[in-house]
This record gives sequence, C-alpha cells and structure tokens, in this order.
Amino acid sequence: MSAHDQIASTFEKFTAAWKAGDGAAAAAFFVEDGSLINPFGERADGRAAIGGMYSQYFAGMLRGSTTTITVQSVRNVESSHAFADADQTVTGSDGTIILVVHIAMLLRRVGDDWKIVDSRPYTFAARPA
Repeated sequence: MSAHDQIASTFEKFTAAWKAGDGAAAAAFFVEDGSLINPFGERADGRAAIGGMYSQYFAGMLRGSTTTITVQSVRNVESSHAFADADQTVTGSDGTIILVVHIAMLLRRVGDDWKIVDSRPYTFAARPA
C-alpha cells in the first residue's frame, strides 16, 4: 500500500474519533510532541494540549459534528516522514456544513501507522478584486 493510501486510511480512522467526540482519541493520531494550529489561530503543542483543544471544541461548537478528510497529495520527505495536503469538511449534527478547510501537515511513520507531527488546517482567502 502506498503512503498516500496509508495516510488516507489513517484519516478514515481519525474521522471515527471525531464522530465519537473523543478529544483524546483524536489527539492519539498525533505524535507525543505534535502541534496543531487550528483555523482560528489557536495553537496546541503536545498530544495532551491537542486533546484538550479537541475536547473543548467537541463539547461546544463541534458537538455532534462529523468530518470528512480527502487526501489530495502526499510527498515522501524521507522513509519515515511525508508531507500531505488534504481537504476537510466539518458537518454539524443538523447536516449543515460548518467549516471547509485545507490542511497542510507533516506526518511520521511510527511502526505500521502514520502519526501527525504538525497540522495546519486553514481556509483560503478570497482573491482581492
């Protein structure tokens, strides 16, 4: 299986943790010293802080939400690291799309799994007129 397919499979599992609203399970997809800067500019360094950030959002505006992540490209950096671009859509419990972001991330192969080292979900700016 290619790195692209393995990483896509990882995100399928991540979406299950998201659907369960489980911040610790979502953070388990990060390396211990991973980092996340969410689309609102808030930064979490380390798995515990990332889990706390997810838990806070799952208890609030992301309560009952689901997400889909589509991997667009994967570039192997070396045998144990890859850089991936993906598109993520977050859907509220009522079926309304809450947020659409692009994610740029560095991942590390850990055994047979891929873990997120750094994740930067962001929205694209509108082109000025």
